[in-house]
Amino acid sequence: MASCNSFFFKITFLFMLVATTFFINPLLAQQHSQGRNFISLSPNITESDLIKAAANVTPSAKQLAWQRLETTAFVHFGTNTFYNQEWGQGTENPERFNPTLLNTDQWAKVIKEAGFNMLIFTCKHHDGLCMWPSKFTNHTIAASPWLNGNGDLVKQVAESCQKYKLKFGIYLSPWDRHESSYGNTDEYNKFFLNQLTELLTNYGTVDEVWFDGACGEGANGKKQVYDWDAYYALIHKLQPNAVIAVMGPDVRWVGTESGYGRETEWSVVPYAMADQEKIAENSQQAVSKDGFVPTGDMVNMDLGSREAIKNAQSLIWYPSEVDVSIRPGWFWHASENTSVKSPEKLLDIYFSSVGRNSVLLLNIPPDTNGLIHEADIKSLTAWKGALNTIFKQNLAKASTPKSVINKSEVIALTDNNDTTYWDTGNDTTYSFELELEKTTEFDILLLQENICIGQRIEQFNLQANVDGGWKTIIRGTTVGYKRLLRFPAVKTNRIRFTIEHSRLAPALSEFGLYKQLPVVEANPSSASFREKVSVTLSCSEAKADIFYTTDGSAPNQKSRKYKKPFNLQETTKLNCIAIRKDGTSGFLTNFSFQKADYDLQLLNAPDGKYSGGGPFGLVDKAKGSADFADGRWSGFNGTDLECIIDLGKEKELNHFGINFNENTKSWIFRPQSVEFSVSTNGKDFETIHFENFENPEKDSEQIIPINFEHLCKARYIKVKAINFGLLPAWHPGKGEPAWLFVDEITVE
Repeated sequence: MASCNSFFFKITFLFMLVATTFFINPLLAQQHSQGRNFISLSPNITESDLIKAAANVTPSAKQLAWQRLETTAFVHFGTNTFYNQEWGQGTENPERFNPTLLNTDQWAKVIKEAGFNMLIFTCKHHDGLCMWPSKFTNHTIAASPWLNGNGDLVKQVAESCQKYKLKFGIYLSPWDRHESSYGNTDEYNKFFLNQLTELLTNYGTVDEVWFDGACGEGANGKKQVYDWDAYYALIHKLQPNAVIAVMGPDVRWVGTESGYGRETEWSVVPYAMADQEKIAENSQQAVSKDGFVPTGDMVNMDLGSREAIKNAQSLIWYPSEVDVSIRPGWFWHASENTSVKSPEKLLDIYFSSVGRNSVLLLNIPPDTNGLIHEADIKSLTAWKGALNTIFKQNLAKASTPKSVINKSEVIALTDNNDTTYWDTGNDTTYSFELELEKTTEFDILLLQENICIGQRIEQFNLQANVDGGWKTIIRGTTVGYKRLLRFPAVKTNRIRFTIEHSRLAPALSEFGLYKQLPVVEANPSSASFREKVSVTLSCSEAKADIFYTTDGSAPNQKSRKYKKPFNLQETTKLNCIAIRKDGTSGFLTNFSFQKADYDLQLLNAPDGKYSGGGPFGLVDKAKGSADFADGRWSGFNGTDLECIIDLGKEKELNHFGINFNENTKSWIFRPQSVEFSVSTNGKDFETIHFENFENPEKDSEQIIPINFEHLCKARYIKVKAINFGLLPAWHPGKGEPAWLFVDEITVE
């Protein structure tokens, strides 16, 4: 796990807010709101005035520009890439760093074509090796064989960003496991400021400075006290337009590394004037009259509701950034070339980050050649193509107003301009009806607020006129810069949108209706079978055609067209795609069917939502990925796994295995224990392996493989995994039943 991914380090920090602060009378906030990203509140403020004040906190100019980027790219690259590790020790030999085919233009081109607007580069990670020839240490790429020690990778990245019109950001790890002065507070802070100065003055415009709070021991066994206040002051002096994230005053971490933000995401959160003695005690930094600390957990699920801000001493505009890697790790590993997030997964992440009032920071790590790997490029290209297809046409654009809204306001809501908006005037009822150009099918709602005025919408709903009556299609809470919601497809020619609650008159700037890509589903989605299996294909869009292949090739419009269910009698990889009449298509989907010479009986059935393709999905030789929702995992909600495999006859066996998916943020936990037993008659079983698991004490996302060797003769194999039980006290869902996710059982 890379430093930028440490939950503990991200949330345990203190910073001094050095940006200009504004002390505003809440009653006058509307007159002075533009660019006022901080306000101090009177201790006697009424609830009504507090809500008005919150509604008038707005982003600074650089925060607004940052939010409009929507997607940014992280590039982790350094000695960890060549040592096949995530965190370096500081003792790595620079001579291992030698990317013979390195091409930063390729990075920038791939990133730009994938739709990103900024590249943030890891200029120095925890191992301390600088990707530029720093004058303040010998531990730089000048000591490597790359370009005979004459290279400056930061310079190359900056120039490639300029060439491809990408904004340029830097990551500089405060934790340096190589530097001898680390832990000697004043000396190291001076060293760090010198390195930061080099990066901020030698490479043109820097648009974002990305810090994490990793603060482990250095080479001397000491920990460092970071002078965040001095770091921020230097950035404001040398690169005043750069936003500082996520250990900084401009952008906060969303709280997970899954790629998923909160469904209710407020950019306006409470801050309190910090107690000066507490600052000195907790941070050992110089006391500052302008010091501010969060008034609670900045990764809590509720940061900005009326309840969350009711006791606030001050409020600040502090938007969230969602960081996630396209691979399981943050640095490139050859073993993960087959574990790159699929374009479907990236699309889901986009809807759950950008579509939840956050900016997506996606990590794309180059390989040891110094190039972004073809597997990553393939997924990014398909993802970008899907976004282009989905959002090409706003189905509400040609609609006719049928209520209080007028035509010019409809145009303002569909002009792709987040500064024009529906002016509700003095009305207290915020609802409008639109008649679409024709009866239309849609399943995506896009909303945006003009956040230059503030974030105000607290609850809304969308209704459609179906069969002569109004039907609620979707409800939501916050909007902010952008909100995207998906729902089962609906056909109608008339819709009604209502803002149920808003802190002040809302400034809805964009309203859109869109259609998701057609999706092919197979029933069963995967299976092992004895003689044959009947496969039925279906599509989420009735008018899209399904094309498929059974030879492993990618299908197209010249491939076999699906008309009716068909039988498979051999092991088959079934590839499918749905193609619309206009030629646009969904993602390529594949399903695996394995001819087996044994039977399997599940004594406890998995939950219907996570059936893993049926009982034989546990032994179909198609292993589940890190994504627990990929359709291959069998999920047991509060219940155990217990199955018996009948090999048909007695066989000599020597290898056994099983995989568990743990994703505690999604309530999926490892089992308490797993047991393998064998039998020759199906009645008398002998235990050949039993293993207990330690209870996790913090969030975890991993696949837990169990593999063991045991030479025996058997016909029947019984596998039993005991569910974790009730979620532990540290978990947000404490007391609720845990999920157990299983795939794949191996018997050889």
